[in-house]
Formats: sequence, C-alpha cells, structure tokens
Amino acid sequence: MNSQNEQAQNQRVWQSLTEAGLVEIKLNEFPDKLKKVKHVAIGWLGELLERQTAIREQESVAHSLGTLKMLETTLGTDTPPTRR
Repeated sequence: MNSQNEQAQNQRVWQSLTEAGLVEIKLNEFPDKLKKVKHVAIGWLGELLERQTAIREQESVAHSLGTLKMLETTLGTDTPPTRR
C-alpha cells in the first residue's frame, strides 16, 4: 500500500472511530463503551456465521472480539458471561 492510500485509510478509520464515539472516551465511560462495542460485534459475527460466507470478515470480527476481551481483562472491566 502506498503512503497516500495508507494515509487516506488512516483518516477513514479515525473518522469512523470518532463518529462511533470511541475517541477521547472519559475513563468512567470506557467500560460501558466496551460492552456496547462487544455487543454489536457479537451480533455481527452471528449474522456472518449464519450466512456461512465472508470467512475473512468472520475471522476479523472474531479477532476484534478477542482484542476487546484482552482490553477488558487488562482494564479489569470484564464481567462473566451471562447464561441464557
């Protein structure tokens, strides 16, 4: 990827994060934001798994969920999963 494309992609990522309210989060709001992002990612992964297509996207979302879990664990904000 050339520098110009990389820069444009970086700008799009930051814009998306800003629009999602994930930039400059107040520390006391962080656990709630993490929980919401995780909920959305789990829902999206479920939809992808039902379609049984977009394998790379499934892997990407699953990896993101793992990263969110590590972040929760590091910050001590993780809670045990609820049983249904």
